[in-house]
Amino acid sequence: MKEKKETSRHLKGKATKKKIFAVAKELILAEGYNNVTVDEICEKCEISKGTFYIYNKSKEDIVRKLYRDDMSEYMDEHFGKYMRENLDDSPVIKLKTFMMVALGFPLIVGAELTKLTFVINLSQKSTEPSFFSDCIEQELLFEAIEEGRSRSLFRNDLSVEEIVNYVYSFLTGAFITWCLSDSDYDIGRASEKFVDSLIKGLQ
Repeated sequence: MKEKKETSRHLKGKATKKKIFAVAKELILAEGYNNVTVDEICEKCEISKGTFYIYNKSKEDIVRKLYRDDMSEYMDEHFGKYMRENLDDSPVIKLKTFMMVALGFPLIVGAELTKLTFVINLSQKSTEPSFFSDCIEQELLFEAIEEGRSRSLFRNDLSVEEIVNYVYSFLTGAFITWCLSDSDYDIGRASEKFVDSLIKGLQ
């Protein structure tokens, strides 16, 4: 009997956490981050501020999760689908496709949320090795790079992890440059020749 109550409490907690996130996402996207308060989120969810802080350290946590989840979904939809449908492509093409797909995300999610996410991550002094390591499913990327190394298409003096870090560092720089340039250009089209140069340096 006790086990059933704990399970029910756990499910209720998950539902509450999901509701908070859904409501916060709706409000932030509709009104803008600076115009939404924790009180407003709590009021719409019909919960106390204490309950909010059980599931989130801050409003900033929701933004990070919002960006991470949206990017993970986007990468799975586009790069994941590509990988499933193009198993025989060269690992070099797979890596370029990964990078070009990732570079398309800021245009989908918008400049405001992209800028805000970077500002929050920088202000929080995250200990994560890379902002993208938390946003992008790494397994498919690791597989493509490992396949390339096994076929001597990528440098063997660099580990898979080091190549991934080069890729993530490039993407981070491209995203930030786009944000600082008022996001008034197609980041993928403008970055393609630099993607080619990076990949060439990894071969």
